[in-house]
Amino acid sequence: MGGWLKQLVLHNWWLKLVSLGLAYVLWVVVTQAPPVEVGLTVPLELRNLPANLQVAGEIPTRVHLHVRGPEGQLRMLEPEEVAVALDLSGAAAGNHSFRLQAANVELPPGVEVVRIIPDQVQLELVPR
Repeated sequence: MGGWLKQLVLHNWWLKLVSLGLAYVLWVVVTQAPPVEVGLTVPLELRNLPANLQVAGEIPTRVHLHVRGPEGQLRMLEPEEVAVALDLSGAAAGNHSFRLQAANVELPPGVEVVRIIPDQVQLELVPR
């Protein structure tokens, strides 16, 4: 039985080695594809608004993102899976301009923010 297995492995060993090498090269080419950039329109979430405040006027609900990452991962990414979260804890009454940055965006690993449009949000916070 051992001789039969040895013959199976060693028969045409060079063809098997070449096949393994070609498979490795193909794997490297596919996994090392350059990243792509796509645009997404995603919700803007206002979080941790103090209980004694409310937003007066119009509240922006959507933000446009340009993100970069592996094509396969971006193809499967749904806008509902991404959010731009603005933390309002500690905010006081008045007119505020909040800058939106990559740290405000919740994305899967391997995907990065290139641009946020708009990059600032104006909110008027008033007492309840």
